[in-house]
Amino acid sequence: MTRHGKIPDWYDKDSAFEELFHENSLNEKITNRTIEKILKKYKVNSVLDLTCGTGSQVFYLIKRGYNVTGSDISRGMLKIAKSKAKKKKLNIKLLFGDMRTIQVGKFDAAITIFNSVGHLTKSGFEKTMRNIGKNLNNNGIYIFDIINLNYVLHNDNITKMSLERVKTVGDSKVREIQHSITDENGILISYTTFYTRKGTAKLNVRKNVVTLQLYTSKELKEMLNRNGFKILGQYGIDGSKFNENKTERIVTVAEKLEI
Repeated sequence: MTRHGKIPDWYDKDSAFEELFHENSLNEKITNRTIEKILKKYKVNSVLDLTCGTGSQVFYLIKRGYNVTGSDISRGMLKIAKSKAKKKKLNIKLLFGDMRTIQVGKFDAAITIFNSVGHLTKSGFEKTMRNIGKNLNNNGIYIFDIINLNYVLHNDNITKMSLERVKTVGDSKVREIQHSITDENGILISYTTFYTRKGTAKLNVRKNVVTLQLYTSKELKEMLNRNGFKILGQYGIDGSKFNENKTERIVTVAEKLEI
């Protein structure tokens, strides 16, 4: 098993797969609309995306008039984001950095989306919270999502998280198959196999294992309170009312407390 707390090198080696299955997906669109709705509610202008990946939230929010800076620890993902920015002729700050330590300036809001914080240990996440506070204006907000541990443990919901999907690009076809288990520490362990074939060439098989630390809503509230934030709200990824056993991904909105 991959040692938890180490950012998977898969994001560098196979970042193209991440882009292939997520760009313009329904899940991406729903997520971005929910984030935008929250930002509007709290009258946010400037946003720091500390786990920008290939730029999903960055490009979406810039198009809607927000002042956005992106950073990520994966050089592979950043390379794709920078290439997209160049094609779109956008001058965007896209920085290499670790969300636990990078300090860029002061923003109205900070975001870490698509279960990014799950790659961290619990202590690493608390360190990230404190660092995010340093990047926020007083009363700035922090928005993040993470898979809900109580959902995963309820009625074998984890079986609903298995997936199989196929994507065709030109004469190449990619098939992704994934299943997951949880351990006694609330860590989700996902096993993924990619099958790729270009034309009539030999089938290529790639496998990876990724771990995510999951949390209950109560645990998130306690951690944020310890690290200089107060909870403003928790929701489903589509902005729906949070339900302890039915909400798969918790979107949490927290306000930085004045020092």
